[in-house]
Amino acid sequence: MRYEHLTSPAIATLDRDSTILLLPLGAVEQHGPHLPLGTDTMIAKAICDAAAEQRSDTFVLPPPWYGVSEHHMRFSGTLTLSVDTMRAIVSDVVGSAVAHGFRRILMVNGHGGNRPALDVLATTLGKTHYGRASIAGLTYFQLAAKQIDAVRDSRPGGTGHAGEMETSVLLHLTPDLVSMDEAKAVYPDTGSPYLTTDLTRSSPIRTYNDFADLSASGVFGDPELASADKGERFFSAIVEELTRFLEDFAKWPIRGRD
Repeated sequence: MRYEHLTSPAIATLDRDSTILLLPLGAVEQHGPHLPLGTDTMIAKAICDAAAEQRSDTFVLPPPWYGVSEHHMRFSGTLTLSVDTMRAIVSDVVGSAVAHGFRRILMVNGHGGNRPALDVLATTLGKTHYGRASIAGLTYFQLAAKQIDAVRDSRPGGTGHAGEMETSVLLHLTPDLVSMDEAKAVYPDTGSPYLTTDLTRSSPIRTYNDFADLSASGVFGDPELASADKGERFFSAIVEELTRFLEDFAKWPIRGRD
């Protein structure tokens, strides 16, 4: 189900009306002292791969890896794109797929800093390719917020950046890349009840928060509560919800199509 594993003739035989392409989006940025820089992209891609395995009509595009991570740049190792660069990369990838006749493309995001760009991309790409393709975007921890909350043990703020959920999922997927002896809980004080650092909560207020102002370690949440067993439950619940959405997405009409 991985797009890059297919040959050009194999791509040419895919049914353009039924095939769904998934584009994982993430980041290469600090995830505290205990998780790898590629956490967001690794999780987004693994979720896409697992969901695609449930369907014969779904294929996963190679992720561009980098995202909008300017708010992490005070931490060593972070690599960032500007919003304009990210939008240009994703627009070119999606535009290439549409040029080859693909009609259903879903951007699957795993990084909070990409969400404003994702909102714009879903709108602009939908307009650009109106009548030719159905294009949508989602952030997996918003899509599966209820499912994640059903598994978590942490209080609000505990399932944030490098917190309980992300740490658990990587303990399930790649335990050799997790340093649990370095995992320490941090519940940042945003200074306002209108702002949240929890991935499954949504604030109505939009502003810029530099992570180094709120956490010396870069962690937002409680990785001390993480476990591989819990990671498997988080992961399975997220994949199940994404698969459920794909069943619906496959039925979306191509609006404006002749």
